[in-house]
Amino acid sequence: KEPFDEIFNYISHKQINKWQSMTGKIARQKGIDSKKVLQNLVEMPAYSQIVEIYKEIPQRLVEAGVKNGKGNLWKLIFLFHIMKTPGLSIIYEESLRDINKTLSWLIEHEKGWNIRKLIQKTFSILRGLTDKFPGTVLNCVLNMGKGVYKTDQIDLVDFFINHVVGLGFQSPMIKGVGSDWQIQVNSAHIQNIRTWLELIELNPKWSTRLLSHLTIHLSLCGVFIKDTDLFSRDVTRFLNSDISPVYNLAKQLARLFPVYFNDIGAEGMLRDISTQLDELTHRKDVLIHFLRKHSHVESSNRMIGFMEAVINFWQTRDRELLKPFIPPGIFDQIDIRGPYIDGVHRVMLHLKAKEQYLPTDLIVLNEKELQSHLSDISKVSEKDINRVKLAISFYKLLHQKYDLTFGLKSDSEIDHYLSQFKIDAFPDIDALKKALIEPDLQKRLYMLLDYLELLKKIIISSKLYEVREDIYKKRHFAVDIPSIYGFYHERKFDALGLTFRIESIVNVLFEGFIESIDLSIITRATFYQIYDRLILFNRALQLNGISSIEMERQLDLLASLLEVRGFTFTQYVDIFKGVTLAVKNIINDYFHNIHEQNLSVILAQTPSDRILEKYLPKEGMIDSEELAHRVSEIFFRDRLALSLGLQQLDLFLGRILNTLFHQSDKLPKDKLHQLLNYDPQRALSPFVPVNKKVFGLIYLGNKGFNIIKLKNYGLPVPPGFIITTEVFRSREVIENFPPARQYFRKQIYSLISDLEKVTKKVFGDPKNPLLLSVRSGGAVSQPGMMYTFLNVGLNEEIADGIASQTGNSWFAWDNYRRFLQCYGMSFNLERNDFDAIINEFKQRLSIPYKREFSGQEMRKVALAYKDMIRDAGIDIIEDPFEQLYLVIKSVLGSWESSKAKAYRKIMGISDDWGTAVTVQEMVFGNLGQQAGSGVFFTHNPRWSGDILMLWGDFTLGNQGEDVVSGLVNTMPISINQQNIEMRQTDITLESHFPLIFKALKDWSSELVYKKGWSPQEIEFTFESPSIKDLYLLQARDMTMRERKKVLTFDPAKISEDKYLGHGIGVSGGAMNGRVVFSLDEIDKWRKLEPKTHLILLRADTVPDDIQEIYASDGLLTARGGLTSHAAVVAHRLGKTCVVGCVDLVCNEKKKTCLFNKISLTAGDYISIDGREGSVYHDLIGIKES
Repeated sequence: KEPFDEIFNYISHKQINKWQSMTGKIARQKGIDSKKVLQNLVEMPAYSQIVEIYKEIPQRLVEAGVKNGKGNLWKLIFLFHIMKTPGLSIIYEESLRDINKTLSWLIEHEKGWNIRKLIQKTFSILRGLTDKFPGTVLNCVLNMGKGVYKTDQIDLVDFFINHVVGLGFQSPMIKGVGSDWQIQVNSAHIQNIRTWLELIELNPKWSTRLLSHLTIHLSLCGVFIKDTDLFSRDVTRFLNSDISPVYNLAKQLARLFPVYFNDIGAEGMLRDISTQLDELTHRKDVLIHFLRKHSHVESSNRMIGFMEAVINFWQTRDRELLKPFIPPGIFDQIDIRGPYIDGVHRVMLHLKAKEQYLPTDLIVLNEKELQSHLSDISKVSEKDINRVKLAISFYKLLHQKYDLTFGLKSDSEIDHYLSQFKIDAFPDIDALKKALIEPDLQKRLYMLLDYLELLKKIIISSKLYEVREDIYKKRHFAVDIPSIYGFYHERKFDALGLTFRIESIVNVLFEGFIESIDLSIITRATFYQIYDRLILFNRALQLNGISSIEMERQLDLLASLLEVRGFTFTQYVDIFKGVTLAVKNIINDYFHNIHEQNLSVILAQTPSDRILEKYLPKEGMIDSEELAHRVSEIFFRDRLALSLGLQQLDLFLGRILNTLFHQSDKLPKDKLHQLLNYDPQRALSPFVPVNKKVFGLIYLGNKGFNIIKLKNYGLPVPPGFIITTEVFRSREVIENFPPARQYFRKQIYSLISDLEKVTKKVFGDPKNPLLLSVRSGGAVSQPGMMYTFLNVGLNEEIADGIASQTGNSWFAWDNYRRFLQCYGMSFNLERNDFDAIINEFKQRLSIPYKREFSGQEMRKVALAYKDMIRDAGIDIIEDPFEQLYLVIKSVLGSWESSKAKAYRKIMGISDDWGTAVTVQEMVFGNLGQQAGSGVFFTHNPRWSGDILMLWGDFTLGNQGEDVVSGLVNTMPISINQQNIEMRQTDITLESHFPLIFKALKDWSSELVYKKGWSPQEIEFTFESPSIKDLYLLQARDMTMRERKKVLTFDPAKISEDKYLGHGIGVSGGAMNGRVVFSLDEIDKWRKLEPKTHLILLRADTVPDDIQEIYASDGLLTARGGLTSHAAVVAHRLGKTCVVGCVDLVCNEKKKTCLFNKISLTAGDYISIDGREGSVYHDLIGIKES
């Protein structure tokens, strides 16, 4: 008690009361102005003396407590007493500093429970002094914090941080620019940032709440850091702390600092361009002169807003936009009309008229585009145009310096930015340059993520790197403001700045990467593409300090499902639900759970006038609850948008699940399984370049596979594309599930567009139409059993267009007639019905051959076909693309046609192969009598030798389908063939079209002898006798390649009166038997005379009669050639076959036939020789050859 009595005696209540009493007596004395009164007052202690005693007491208390160790505690208690005494406010700041030092000592030496009380007491005092002495309060907090962190007690650190954030934060509170040209800002703002940052650096892992609060305050109220603050040093110190455990949160904060540049102040290009801009008006434009000086003296990220205000002022003449950025004296001098605004105003209006959104669109406008926009401007001086160009350049440079989302958009920007770094400062800068210009999107992402990984290793390493800085100070005499210029480099700081810029690029690339996958339908093949993208996203998250065991587990599951077939659609859905949940938990763990509660607390403490404009409603007021929702939404949206890959991943997964749920909702379980196994990327392939995923017989079919090989050899194959067997296998789900159907149609449309570019024609354009052939083509050949469509893309308008374009009306309408016949027959109309129409025209016009019709007459025939089709209730599709799509479906559906199924059953072919569809540009053998089509064998089908000998059929003025369908009488390919077959013509391809024949022979030689192909059957068309108009349409292995003993007619039994005619021998030898026309007749005679051969008679060798051909023993037709489909089928079935017997007139309906004047009916005897081609009446004797 004694030492306390002595210490406090002078300021005790007793002493104070005594002085108060004495003062009262003096005041009551008479002669208040006497010398004695003055002497009495002088003897009284003055205010300054009392204050001085208060200042001495804390140290005396320390000395008094030396023995018991309580001196510092007594001192602190008394300092708290001073802070609670209003009359001592003059020494508050000094006492705070003393509290700061004393408390730091006590924290280090006192017990925990007592420390908490002291901290609590200290903060209760600090809270009332924050506004008056912010700097001292912050120093006190920092020193106190250093002591608290040294205790290594996480609970105490957390207790301390709770009180730190409770003090609030010094927001920048920018109030414009003063008359001294300096920005009016809260000077404690930068100190508050530094204080909290230094506290965090003591143990980042324990400081997540402080990290969160600082991130929220800077996001909501803004951050103002001048170049001259040299804050890059603070960032380096922050990165040298152990941020690894909180890397993601540390980056969320660090990204908010606008300091990731190396030039301090307006140096380099910024200085040069701002100077040029000012000099263009000889420094007389006060606005631009201030802009220049301000950028040199007070440069900060606020310069971006200033430059935007200038651009908007130039556009609108609204001077108020400039007020926040310039001193009042300068503002008053700015004119809204005159030489410094009128010209640039016209330029800005011109740019706006070019649909440029000012000023933001100017950032991405390159020099070439800008020059193009300004090329047609008038009534503006070159000087004003140059002023605008320089202003835009300055604006871009400011964004490059301060805006991390600006990225590196051109080679020059990349080189300029990277040139600042020493070659040895970063790992392989050249690798980064290569990554930035890599054209392949996926590869570029991999390369950039690789580089980000290298940068992260630098950032989180424990190594301290050398700081390279060259800083100069100077004072601008014009406004007497000190400034700093120079440069700053430190490897971790540079690495973080480069990381943020690369991440901005990567996020844009991720957007493109997820757009590059079509998610309108999702199949098993799509999951492979999705998995590749998810692996990249997961790596990006890890690089950003985000790890998720849930995500890893789901990706492992997906990888397992992709390795093994048999998993169901719903299992895939479950996995993506799991991945989505993992991402949701990531967003909660790394963003919402960290910031949400803190954000609510801060919002409640922060006046709305301190919150950045972007968080506030543009019009009107909203209540606090609505504001909280709005701020929260924008804050978290910004955090996610800036996080590496996270927002893009969330969007990607949302699209995936939407499609999966839609598919699951719209399709039954069995169709879901079909869709799962469908791969749209294997659905189509152009001839060139071939889709590597489908190259092979299984997908392309035999026809498509060979066409692509011929095309790759450089042989003249009309361009086109193939719809693969993948579509056939999944056709039901494609047709029944709209997204799959739409995607398939889009794929077709895309390849048609490519075809238009190659052919220089337009599908559906009457002035320059592209017509197509559409053919089937399975891995196992079924000649003639499925639909073929020619001249697809025609309607009346386009036929008229072709007639006008070519001047050949007959050709145009013949094409349309042919298309209509194909179309009608695909709806089960009979060929005979169409033949009846054209025959009726021939009879009425007394014209024996259709080639002799006029164009107008052929038009009438075509329209008669059209009327018949419509009369049958069949809708004719006029739109070319819809027509094509219907035709493709018809070709695919023809796999299930009765004749195709019958053929497969007869030949023992599986029904499961399916067919591809070949779509090609049409070439025309019906252009005239100097054009034609045909099919040839590379070898003589009658001999088994390997000598190249072209053999086959061709016709003039017809299309290829006429030959292979056996609809016309044909002519032989070679002279040698004519000598052997003795057809009733002297025309051969070799003799009359020698150039065509030679080209076909040369190409055959190349295929067989150089490429090693087996003997081939090749279809061709020529549009003129010139080789340039010769095309190969398809090729397949020859089936007619055998030489064996056959029966022949006994010459002794042959008499001239029995001779009926001569055709082309296809297969077999001599055969005699009964004439039949139908299956019923075949069944009848099989029962009556099971050992009698039955010979089927037909006018055409069409494959529609597959069942009759199979059930009979021989085939005789009036038209057709050796290469017709029916002839090939008969050969395959081992039937005796003669085709092209021109003397035969067959009437299948009446079941009669006529050979010159000799008439035969069903059941009459006939004899045919399948080798030599002769036909006889009755039964001719036979012997072995």
